[in-house]
Amino acid sequence: MKELLTKSSALKKRKRGTGGQNAPAGEITFINVPKPPASAFNKDRPIGCLLQAQLKHIHHAENARLPKEKRDGRRPEDIHTEAEAAAYIAAVTAKLHPQRRRKPRPKTARP
Repeated sequence: MKELLTKSSALKKRKRGTGGQNAPAGEITFINVPKPPASAFNKDRPIGCLLQAQLKHIHHAENARLPKEKRDGRRPEDIHTEAEAAAYIAAVTAKLHPQRRRKPRPKTARP
């Protein structure tokens, strides 16, 4: 389903900060992206080359930024499934970014 906005409504969106400065002038086309099917998720699937490379990068960041006592202890070559990779990435990311992302404050309406 495509939804077209007029130039004036696109400008209003941009003024509110939802369109950004790089939003095109004129009509904006929204593209509906379908959800992947439930069969696409398989936690026992073996990891692929891209995920292996990401594990190596996060392992390097863990070793470079965290002291030995705070490291997870797993090695990328010991991780074989997508579920193991997700757990490792989540654990290391939480240690590297302990402050987490804060929710933005709601903007107050101006008169």
